Amino acid sequence: MAKLAIILAIIGIAYWYWSGPYQKSTEGLEADRLQDNAVIMQRCINQEQRMQSTGGLAGLAEVGSTGVDAEKLCAEKNNLVKRDGNWFSRKD
Repeated sequence: MAKLAIILAIIGIAYWYWSGPYQKSTEGLEADRLQDNAVIMQRCINQEQRMQSTGGLAGLAEVGSTGVDAEKLCAEKNNLVKRDGNWFSRKD
């Protein structure tokens, strides 16, 4: 009976450890990944818009993109897709 109690205590401690606070949750990791993707997209769109504005000043009409075109171009460039308002990697 004592051996059974020890085995159950070990199993209980192992369960607490592997499901407890020492393990990282995947929700936090996914939220971080979505935030990183949003930052990447925003930087890319800003860069495309700057290219458009400087190209327009220099008389080059076809340089850079604006609006939806910049978003589409950046999504293809970074291999991202927008679903439910978040940017996901195409492999997700």
